[in-house]
Order: sequence, then C-alpha cells, then structure tokens
Amino acid sequence: MDFSRFIKGHVTDCHVHPWSPWRSDKRLGEKELGEKAAELETVMTHSRLSQMHIYGNPDHSTLYLKVAKPGLFYAGGYAPWSFETKRFKDVDWPRYVESLVELGYDGVGEMGAKPVLRVEHTPLDSPSYEGFWESCQAEGLPVVCHVGDPEEFWSEDQTPQWAKTRGWGYYRGDYPTLEELYSEAVNVLSRYPRLKVVFPHFLFLSPHIERLGDLLQRYTNAYVDIAPGVELLYNISRRRDEWKTFFTRHSDRILLGTDIGMSKTIPEHLARVWLLRCFLESEKEFYTPSEADELLTRYELPYVGLDLARASLEDIYSGNFRRLWGDKPREVNLSAAASSSEELGNVEVAKALRSLL
Repeated sequence: MDFSRFIKGHVTDCHVHPWSPWRSDKRLGEKELGEKAAELETVMTHSRLSQMHIYGNPDHSTLYLKVAKPGLFYAGGYAPWSFETKRFKDVDWPRYVESLVELGYDGVGEMGAKPVLRVEHTPLDSPSYEGFWESCQAEGLPVVCHVGDPEEFWSEDQTPQWAKTRGWGYYRGDYPTLEELYSEAVNVLSRYPRLKVVFPHFLFLSPHIERLGDLLQRYTNAYVDIAPGVELLYNISRRRDEWKTFFTRHSDRILLGTDIGMSKTIPEHLARVWLLRCFLESEKEFYTPSEADELLTRYELPYVGLDLARASLEDIYSGNFRRLWGDKPREVNLSAAASSSEELGNVEVAKALRSLL
C-alpha cells in the first residue's frame, strides 16, 4: 500500500476506537495505554494522518492518550448506547455533559443505536435521552451517533454468515426495524436544530443517494462520516458519477472516518486508511487490499475512485472536523480525570493518568 501519492495536508480521522466500545476490562494500565498510543501514532505517521478523534469508555483511558501524545488526539466522552440506558436512569444530564467538558473531552460519542433486541432498546428520541440532547446542544458539543446497520442485515437471505456469527442479523421481528431507527434519528434532528450530529457509515444510506441528499438538505445540523461498512464504498462505486456530484455538492457535510479498532493490527488499520484515501483521491478501479481485516468485504466487482477536487478533499479531510470540534483539542484536567476513573473502579487507568501529572 503506497501512501506517497496521496495529497499532503491536514487529515483528521474522526472515527477511531482505541478499544472495543463496550470493553469492561478494568486491568488496563500504563503499559497497555502507552502501547496503544504508540500504535496509533505509527498508523498516523505511515498513512499521513495528522490527528485522530478517539472514542471514550467510562474509564477515561482516551484522556491518557491525549496527554501522552499532545495535539494528536481529540477524545469523545462516553454516553450510553440505546441498550445501556438502564444504568443512567437518574442521571443529571446537564451536570454530566458539563463534567465531560471539564475533564477535557472534545465532544461525545461514539454512542447511538446499534440494533439490539427491542426489549433492550431505548429509543434515541425517548424521554431517557431528552436531557442529554438538550445539554449537548447547549454546550455546543458534537455527538457521533451510530444509527442502524447495513439494510441487508434485516434480511435472512442477504445477511452474510460472518455477520450472523456476530449476532448482526435482525430479521426475526424481535429487533427495531431500520425505519424505526431512522425515525428516531430524524426526530432528534428536528427537536434540536442546533445540535451537531455526525452519523457514521453514511447513516447506512449508500444504496439511497436521493434519500441521504434530502436528509442533509432538510437538517443542516446533520453530518456523515465515510467509515467503511461492508457495503458503503461498493454501493457508491456502482453509481460513481452521481455520487461524485453528491460528494462535491455536500463536501461541507462529510468527514473522513476509518472505524479503526474494528481492525486489530497496524497493517489492518493502514488498509482502512489506504482504501478511503484511494477512493477519494484517485479515479482508478481497485479492490480491498489483502492486508484488510475480515469486516471489509472482498467483492468481485471493483471499487471506483471519485477523484475529488482539492477543495472537496480539504473539507472532508479536516475543514469540517475543525469547524465542529475546534482547531485544537481541549486541555485535560488530569487530576480530575484520575479521580473520576478511580471512583469508577478503574484503578490502573487512574494510576496511569496520575503518572502524567
């Protein structure tokens, strides 16, 4: 994978998971944190990324990375996914969101509605989340909100076996429909017009260019990232010329995102960056690199690059991110972050944070 031919300039990856979004291992310590910081810095160096927006878990481990590698990382604070809200029944949302800012988080998420059983799902537009959206809007914090999954996962015949193995098959009638999840997201956008929301994976609307265009036109507070689901780049390639026009017209609403963390090794991380940069910057036909992780499908038909103009690339690579998150990451309150982490039972992370004081 050759990165030398890609344009030089500021490039921010808005969608990186240092660890699993639902990791509960409380043994994470200074050694593991340092190794992760070095791993992600290596990826940035080799792929010509300038910065990453990394997603937080309640332990505040991402704040360690922010301080250990100054200027390289923005961090999104933790908020409950739709299946986690029972633990947040009596939360004071204004104070909670304010505390994220005080600790040094730059925004919120990734959170949202990854499909789960209907009995476990709390709608994003329900009273449980009302104070959360209000508070993020008041604080001006951007929220990265995952909604849905590829539409074929609601069809037993179309769901790939590897997705079924992971429990990503929602066709038995006991999950919310994709349309229900979209309705929740639209209601949030309508109720909170100053709330800044980034929907990963193009909101899984890559098969429906007209629908996504209409949504972006109606809701000026909505943004999308191009983190590659199994289908995104493939669907866009099948209507390449129409999508090139779309990307050019809406370049101020699209962000680069890789979903690094679904990949597990440095070569796999690099393959995700290469795939997206090749797709945006070249006009050639190409395939999923052999180094890529198994979640990136190997299709028989090729991807077809969009060969976007420099101005559009600058929007997608950094301009939109800076407009939403600011020109530089917030300062971290290390002492407060360590105390909070310790209160949550994450003794080793707290110790690591204090080592940076």
